[in-house]
Amino acid sequence: MQSADQELTTEDWTRVFHQASALGVLHLHLTGGEPLARADIAKLVAAGREANLYVNMITSGLGLTPDRMAELKDAGLEHIQLSLQDADEERANEFAGARAHAHKLKLAAFIRQQDIAFTVNVVVHRGNLDRLDAILALAESLEPQRIEVAHVQYYGWALKIAVNSCPPQARLNVPCS
Repeated sequence: MQSADQELTTEDWTRVFHQASALGVLHLHLTGGEPLARADIAKLVAAGREANLYVNMITSGLGLTPDRMAELKDAGLEHIQLSLQDADEERANEFAGARAHAHKLKLAAFIRQQDIAFTVNVVVHRGNLDRLDAILALAESLEPQRIEVAHVQYYGWALKIAVNSCPPQARLNVPCS
């Protein structure tokens, strides 16, 4: 949640990946924000593989083109997770903050054609929980090898939203809906 000029450099991350590997870490999980926003993402993937880490990326898919996918695969990307915010296009775009839903559906077909592990990462929160069945059905229709359900509560964002939207008396220990 910082500006790009506050991020670690490619060289710093490369050093961290090698140090992590030496400590016994096995898996490099590139997520965001959006990892594809980094111009050096293929170099980071390559640095992770050079450090003998299994490299996974969670992405919105925005910025992923056939050429970029080839570059990432050549760099050593082994697994890609495509985030899906909702089954309803209008709501999905609203939650994503971009007109990305239709692009993601087309991108899923492209990813399936690649020789790479593919997961659909379903982002669940109080704004779409009532449509979980439809979202999971859409995720299944994209034919990934796996579906991950990621609840934003793990990051504390849902709690913050819930607390801020509750009346003061409900903030003590009683959840509000």
